[in-house]
Amino acid sequence: MLEARPGRDLLNRRVLPYNFAIISGFFRIIDGGEDDFSAKMTQHKKSVPKAKKTVDAFREKRRRGRPYHVRHSEVVGRAENYRGILGYVWSDLCGPLVAANSIEHVIEAFEKYADYAREFVPRLAEDILKVIHEPKFPKRQDPQINFLADSLAGRPNVEPRTSRDICTKHRAAERDKSPHKIIRKEFYVECSCGYKGPALNDACRKCGAKISYLPEILSNP
Repeated sequence: MLEARPGRDLLNRRVLPYNFAIISGFFRIIDGGEDDFSAKMTQHKKSVPKAKKTVDAFREKRRRGRPYHVRHSEVVGRAENYRGILGYVWSDLCGPLVAANSIEHVIEAFEKYADYAREFVPRLAEDILKVIHEPKFPKRQDPQINFLADSLAGRPNVEPRTSRDICTKHRAAERDKSPHKIIRKEFYVECSCGYKGPALNDACRKCGAKISYLPEILSNP
């Protein structure tokens, strides 16, 4: 009687391989192990509490309004430049500009009556039209120049009202500064001659000994 050979008999589908029981048992162990491992992992995930986000993990909520993207000194400097340009041509520009009711009229008025028109139009034509029709737009010429110049200095990064506020606060801070300046500074000294008090011209007021700015360890090795 011939011995059954697993390879040939498996291909002919007549008999199963002689180690079929061992192989099938092995796969049952693997399948069972995987199912048990997956169940344990799922249970572990459910048992681990989720870490709560602390207050520091959240960014501070941004305030309302458009964020600043300009330096205040640049806005003020530009406003001063605009004041000078507009003041030079305002006597001729004022009438046609204040009467303008469209962006086209604003551009036309600047191109006809204003030097350096490209500094303002067409880039700022829409802003100019809005500013000159604001209820708070002044009636007199000098305040009109200042109001328009300060309003346009921060555009397009900040609104005209914000631009005016920047200029107003900066000028107020400059006015509050003392008109005087320090022309000399002195030190409080204790001299070997016995004098104690403020120095005069970097020297002892009593004997005239000069203040040494080098460390004592270097001057006396």
